Amino acid sequence: MGITSCLLLTRPAVAAAPVTPAEQSGIEQKASYGSEPARAVANALLWPFRLMIDLVFLTTGTAGALLQDEQIVPRAKDFFFTSGGEIGVFPTLFVETGTSPNIGARMIASIEPYAATLRAGYGGDDENVVEGRMRLSLSLGVPAAASLEGLHDRRTGLGYRGLGQTPEVDGRNQFRNGPGAGSFRERRERVVAGFGLRPLADLEILLSSSLTQRHIADPVDPDFAPTIDQTFFPGSIVGASRTTRIVYSELAVRADTRVNRNGVATGFLLEGYGGLARGSLGDPSRFGRTGFQMAAFVPFVRRSTVLSPKIVVDALVPGDGEIPFTEYTGQPTFRGFDNRRDFVSAVASLDYRWFLGRFLDARLFTDVATVAPAMSDIHLDHLRWAVGFGFDLHTSSSELGRIAVAASPEGVHFLFTLGVPAGFGDRQHRD
Repeated sequence: MGITSCLLLTRPAVAAAPVTPAEQSGIEQKASYGSEPARAVANALLWPFRLMIDLVFLTTGTAGALLQDEQIVPRAKDFFFTSGGEIGVFPTLFVETGTSPNIGARMIASIEPYAATLRAGYGGDDENVVEGRMRLSLSLGVPAAASLEGLHDRRTGLGYRGLGQTPEVDGRNQFRNGPGAGSFRERRERVVAGFGLRPLADLEILLSSSLTQRHIADPVDPDFAPTIDQTFFPGSIVGASRTTRIVYSELAVRADTRVNRNGVATGFLLEGYGGLARGSLGDPSRFGRTGFQMAAFVPFVRRSTVLSPKIVVDALVPGDGEIPFTEYTGQPTFRGFDNRRDFVSAVASLDYRWFLGRFLDARLFTDVATVAPAMSDIHLDHLRWAVGFGFDLHTSSSELGRIAVAASPEGVHFLFTLGVPAGFGDRQHRD
């Protein structure tokens, strides 16, 4: 070590040769290539997408660390629930593009084998909701439960574009002044009784029956013009400007091999259902419903990330009576704008979902959707699509909140819910 140091210190200095400006040009000026202008344009175009991806990873990493390290969900439960966990009261929030924010509270009481919840939310004189649900666990040799629930809500600024994937050229729609969406407000009351049992670990059988009363009227706010009667010829829209009362009963069978219905879990889901609807108290409505959904939850690269392809098909079967326009099959599982109705709906989606923390997952998704008068009329022309990303907050048994942003040719759709469960796959709670 000492010899080396001595040699370095005593090495004679050598005079450096002068460097000409020509030899310095490779240092003072960056090398240029013919493709530089194209790369600069590409970088400028891709900058928003790179920024969005950076923000997604930054926010998901921060949120995941917060939930994992600080245990937000248990702390929230300790704050909103009694010491024994039997009764809790916590805030609810629902915000969606095209609607007014709805803020409220939910109370939950759970003393086995009984559980109940009561929720109220307010977003304006014509934007409010009150609902209550009761559930009783039963001992029948297999897991079983009976439930009863009631709902009252008012909504305004709802839109109806007519039937078909492209309503503006569908001959079934009788427009007065050219194609457009007619707005309306709705007051709804609903009572649902249900019974479910699980004869096998992955198999559920669900029976339910509901009575739903809807009153359709024109919006009070002039900002929601034109109305249905101003958009369509009077009398051409069944159920407009009157009250409908419909009893709907359904049998559904569901096989779900996931060990956890909330959060990142692998397995598959297969569900089929059929139901009959009949008007009550003089209502002439008569129709049936049937459909299925299939989904796979496949580990991708590692078990904490799941790739999930899914398809949902719903169909309305005409009877010998009327079909109110609000009962035509919609597309609540499409994460763009649910504004197409017809006899048959098909929605296909692909989700990439990954684990962020014990109670938080993130997802990237894409949906394609179409409606048609019959299964044989489903075509790939004029498919609607949406792509986006979101986050799911949950416990091991229920969903707590969801945030999602989806972009489509019709615009950007934003959804944020807290304490309001999603109605995915549940016909009794669909609009």
